[in-house]
Amino acid sequence: MSQKSAGTAQSERSTRVEQSIIQSSPIMEAFGNAKTVYNNNSSRFGKFIQLHFSQSGNIHGGCIIDYLLEKNRVVRQNPGERNYHIFYALLAGADEDHRELYFLTEGPESYHYLSQSGCVKDRSLDDLKLYDSVMEALKVMQFSEEEIRDVFKLLSAVLLMGNIEFMTAGGAQITSKGVVSNVCDLLGLDSFQLSEVLTQRSMILRGEEICSPLTVEQAVCSRDSVAMALYAQSFSWIITRINQKVRGKDNFKSIGILDIFGFENFEVNRFEQFNINYANEKLQEYFNKHIFSLEQLEYNREGIQWEAIDWMDNAECLDLIEKKLGMLALINEESRFPKGTDYTLLEKLHSRHATNHYYMKPRVTDHQFGIKHYAGEVVYDVRGILQKNRDTFRDDILNMLKDSRLDFVYDLFERVGSRNGEETMKMGTARRKPTVSSQFRDSLHSLMNTLSASNPFFVRCIKPNMNKNANMFDPEVVLNQLRYSGMLETVKIRRAGFPVRRTFDDFYSRYKMILKDERPTDDQRGMCTELLMSYDPAKRDWQQGKTKVR
Repeated sequence: MSQKSAGTAQSERSTRVEQSIIQSSPIMEAFGNAKTVYNNNSSRFGKFIQLHFSQSGNIHGGCIIDYLLEKNRVVRQNPGERNYHIFYALLAGADEDHRELYFLTEGPESYHYLSQSGCVKDRSLDDLKLYDSVMEALKVMQFSEEEIRDVFKLLSAVLLMGNIEFMTAGGAQITSKGVVSNVCDLLGLDSFQLSEVLTQRSMILRGEEICSPLTVEQAVCSRDSVAMALYAQSFSWIITRINQKVRGKDNFKSIGILDIFGFENFEVNRFEQFNINYANEKLQEYFNKHIFSLEQLEYNREGIQWEAIDWMDNAECLDLIEKKLGMLALINEESRFPKGTDYTLLEKLHSRHATNHYYMKPRVTDHQFGIKHYAGEVVYDVRGILQKNRDTFRDDILNMLKDSRLDFVYDLFERVGSRNGEETMKMGTARRKPTVSSQFRDSLHSLMNTLSASNPFFVRCIKPNMNKNANMFDPEVVLNQLRYSGMLETVKIRRAGFPVRRTFDDFYSRYKMILKDERPTDDQRGMCTELLMSYDPAKRDWQQGKTKVR
């Protein structure tokens, strides 16, 4: 192949990868974004997009690493919020034939997993338009018709699972047999087997299978755990398929882009906000240390004399959350006690951490605790934490899904080699199954390891108003974002040192007119010294380094 032909091939490859990465966005947004109280398109997972470059500078490939998917949103949302966009898009866009194929005969208000929050429609969101863009992107990314159908059958099964209801009759009994039948048709499962795992717990004890009936509350937890596992595995599979499309060969250099949910402080903050803010606390520690290290490096490199900068180290707040006897440990410990409740957890949190400066014990309410985060104080509602933290995905549920007659479902739980797939396998085999928060913590630590091996640059995106209107600036909204993104701490670190830095030639060219005897010179450092001494001979507010004025 000629050099020109090789260059053309590389350029075409680069264009294909770029197009694939662009087309992956509507897919990831549909499956990973949702409407929250403050944002109609909030990312509920983190993604680290790596772009690989060849030595000639062309994009040679890419890779998307997903982190911390908010699985709980599949089965429950806070008032005024919505589930993941894809569910509403499917209901808005599927034609009659497909709706019949997927057993979707009703609107979103008829599905428990969509209607419980009281918000099924948002005027700022066009569900039908999103469906069309997702379908186009799936086809451009070369998902087959069968794969698309399998994914939507799984999504439909998740929706229908939320409508499986139970009653008490010597243990939980299913009252919606028709729904179970439809779910099994969509997933290739046996109706009797699904009914059994939803209403009974089966375990092997000394070589014998022991079955015990579940309460209605436990049956609901089992139902929800199946729905969450199905969605999480399908999400992981989609990321894997996208990576197969964009992955290149050997690369020369890589650029990674991290996009992750920001700090959250709602009127009512629950388990999801606790985890998200823990992640942001961890990222803020990294951010502060990086900025602080850059300051030190800059001063040492320039030979500047400087005093230790006093900056906010949030290590103690992180210790409160994640150290050996911290809040995460107590939450996980209480989750494993059969008689543990949200209120016994709250008592232990108060007892253990009431004297910690970063812990808050509200004086009035009996169901809240607070944390003094870097971005401000946040009060969390303890109710529901243990239920959400216990991952009730049992061995017998896993085995049932692996018995699916559909290759797609079977593959999700048997052969998917993604990180989330491995977590699910651990859940099914480990003697002490990891809780949701421990999986979240491990995924966060994996992310921090990736970041620590990188040379980062930070871009902060600020919304001027909550309505996304042009020419409207809301100071309170902007200030909150600056605080939540840690920018105020960055400003403090920079102001504590020498925030203004200009090279000698830049400084002299800007201010030489101030000198009375302005003259051409090759000694710009000396002229800068002369200029500055004339205004501050005591050198209180400036220093000269090796290449810059400060």
